[in-house]
Amino acid sequence: MAGNKLWSKILYFLGIEDEEPPAPQYEDPLGIPTRPERGRIINIHQIPKNRVTVFKPTCFDEVREISEELKNRRAVIVNLEGLDKETGRRILDFLSGSVFVLDGTVKKVGSGTFVFAPNNVDITGFNIDEIESGKEKPVYKV
Repeated sequence: MAGNKLWSKILYFLGIEDEEPPAPQYEDPLGIPTRPERGRIINIHQIPKNRVTVFKPTCFDEVREISEELKNRRAVIVNLEGLDKETGRRILDFLSGSVFVLDGTVKKVGSGTFVFAPNNVDITGFNIDEIESGKEKPVYKV
């Protein structure tokens, strides 16, 4: 410990290191130990960009690629128009299960078009009056 002080004084004398004033230490009357304050450093260049991918599957085999995007915490828009009802329902059921496991959400944004989002993505902007009154059309009629 003494060697560390001596080394710091030598570096200060040579002008290599600035002498830092000792941090004031306060005593807690209750005797609870305090932790030193630390700032949080975040490198802004490491923050990933959010990305939304649009899919228009033509068969059920493409559902794996879509669910991989969800698993990687990216939102996807799936357009099921042009598919037969059975294939569209299978894709919708599979992706709904994938989103459920990931604690995400599914929103219908158009006729046969859905947004699947993992739990790190919030989806807003839907007309709540339409949803609450039950005017929203069912996805597929049985």
